[in-house]
Amino acid sequence: MRPGGQLVVTDWCGDYLACRLFERYQRLRGRAHAQIYRARDCKRLLEQAGFAAVEVDAYKINWRWGLMTARCTRVPA
Repeated sequence: MRPGGQLVVTDWCGDYLACRLFERYQRLRGRAHAQIYRARDCKRLLEQAGFAAVEVDAYKINWRWGLMTARCTRVPA
């Protein structure tokens, strides 16, 4: 990604109880599942990776599912 480029990522989030319970089920059931992150953890990881102006919004899709969308900018090296 070029410096100044924008990154937008949407993924499941662990900010809601039902999502965290489903994550535990997935961990027991499948090896491929690693973990879901809360919005604050996603923000921290992106900042540690060198992105700036990190904004992460979490939102519910329905009673069971929540998503988050992260937007950030790559800073020049």
